[in-house]
Amino acid sequence: MLVGMLFGLGASTCWALANVAVQRASVAVGPYRALLWAQLASVVMIAAAIVVLPGGVLPGEHAAGATSAIAGWIAAAGVSGLLGYVCLFYAFAHGRLTVAVPIMSSWAVLSAALSIAFLGERLGAWQVAGGAAVVAGAVVVSRYAHSEPQAGGPAATGGNRGWLTASLGAALGFGVLIPVMTRLTPAFGALGAIAVAYLADVVVGLPFALGWRVGLAVPPGPAWPAVLLAGLLETAGFACIAVGGRLAPLAIVSPLASLASALTVLYAWVVLGERPAPGILVGAALVSAGVVVLAL
Repeated sequence: MLVGMLFGLGASTCWALANVAVQRASVAVGPYRALLWAQLASVVMIAAAIVVLPGGVLPGEHAAGATSAIAGWIAAAGVSGLLGYVCLFYAFAHGRLTVAVPIMSSWAVLSAALSIAFLGERLGAWQVAGGAAVVAGAVVVSRYAHSEPQAGGPAATGGNRGWLTASLGAALGFGVLIPVMTRLTPAFGALGAIAVAYLADVVVGLPFALGWRVGLAVPPGPAWPAVLLAGLLETAGFACIAVGGRLAPLAIVSPLASLASALTVLYAWVVLGERPAPGILVGAALVSAGVVVLAL
């Protein structure tokens, strides 16, 4: 149990750093372009790791291999992952981290709920209270963000609030994706499951991008460090939560992983100088307290 919880904390650290890289990559080359190349770079890195690892899996793992029954889960990973990542990259390119991240953190509540409903896991009374605090905090942040006159981020223009909707979309996508990954991991191993999910994202999303003529050219040289870091750290976070989910209930590991929100908000406050309205701070505090209680 303890080791699984430590992997959950590892995921939160990786994802907090990934959030910083995602924002920089998205602002530099656009969210969709950054997403495509970050995921393709991740697949290459995962393939290299699989070649080096004995049996192509992490220590203590055994990949059973794909069957026809896994196809539906791959499709679910493609759709939910595409929703989560497109919304995340868009929100970070156009909005404030101090607002977007607390809203996205509600993915942990949905993930825990799905784990209880479909994976047979259980939560105690305190953890239910923590989930309620996360939802309440996300609602408060969203409400005050809509009324804040200048809630835009680095690339925001005018009164556009689409990034707030995208933040909710990211919470929905990741809330579904995390439990789905627990079904892919036994078949492909933790690293293989991540690569399969990323490739499924690309397969599902690329036709839409080409149809809408979204620019997906190879990023210029100066943008590659942020793109590569975004892919590497996102992958490391998923690997941590996949391993942690084998060692402790996912309903516990997921909220620990979502502590990345508190670390990201701290970065935005100290480094980026974001100063949200008091109501948003109250909501962010509720979210952070909720994920801590969920992890107890």
